[in-house]
Amino acid sequence: MFNYLKMRRDEIRVKAMVYGAIVDIMENQKELLSFFQKLYAALKDVPPDELQRQFVERLAQIIHEGNKEIS
Repeated sequence: MFNYLKMRRDEIRVKAMVYGAIVDIMENQKELLSFFQKLYAALKDVPPDELQRQFVERLAQIIHEGNKEIS
């Protein structure tokens, strides 16, 4: 009986760690999705010949704005 309770306690700890990791991954996904939405909105009307230059500029701008929000 004591071993069963110990096993259940360990099982609950493992589940808590796994669920915590899943939540962390989901939070990171939300941030990435928001980032890509902003990037797409900024670049959707750019002609193909200027796309690389505009991509780098917009990427730097979004990262800079994100850093301002954090600090």
